[in-house]
Amino acid sequence: MVKTRSMAAKKRNSGLDAVLPTELVVEIVGIVAASSTQPMADLCSLRSTCKTMYGVSKERHVGRRLALEKEEGMMWHDNERYLALLKHLDNADNPEANFIVGLKHIFAHHNIEQGRECLGRAADGGHKTAAYVLSVVLHTLNDKPDLVKRYISQVEGDAVEDTKRANKECQQHRRLAAKAIQDATWKRMGGTGPLGWVPVLPQDGGGQCTSAGCGMSVGWAGYDIFCSDECMIRHERVQLFGQVLPNYHP
Repeated sequence: MVKTRSMAAKKRNSGLDAVLPTELVVEIVGIVAASSTQPMADLCSLRSTCKTMYGVSKERHVGRRLALEKEEGMMWHDNERYLALLKHLDNADNPEANFIVGLKHIFAHHNIEQGRECLGRAADGGHKTAAYVLSVVLHTLNDKPDLVKRYISQVEGDAVEDTKRANKECQQHRRLAAKAIQDATWKRMGGTGPLGWVPVLPQDGGGQCTSAGCGMSVGWAGYDIFCSDECMIRHERVQLFGQVLPNYHP
């Protein structure tokens, strides 16, 4: 069968981009990146279909939505490729990538300022575990109390006046944060250097609140109750850093 120019043109224009606006195609590919169980494999398959899909799959919106947590295996099996992907997604403001890069800056490279900036972008992108870590870090530095309140409220909800605070969500995000910190610093675990930043809050002194019932564990419910955000964050600081920093002493 002889192919005419019109037939070739029809074939070239028969892709998804020929019938849908580019913005909608980008949105669809973004959904694939966010919901796929193997996002990079699926994006690579799309890139091989045509030049348009190749370009769309590299759009910032797609990178921002990519489910990086689904590519955890790459970190262990092809670390160089994973680090390149992490850098690309961090530049695209992918919240999970911002979170991981922020942890690396703080706990592996001792770059507090850069780490705070990355965690802030992650938290502002809706990453609750990043908001949890950032609230603890800022509290430890005794810096920006308004942001401490904002980020801890992102995790636990807004505080109600004259009502005790519970760390229901904090406990979950503490576990996620501890694992993420260990993963982000795994090359430092073999004794090749000090792990992380050792935070100290001089005016705290590790003292306990004297308010009745503050810090009490609600055994049947699996969480603790506190008289204020201040006491709850102090507790979370001790618990989180005690897990991930072997030489930490509050």
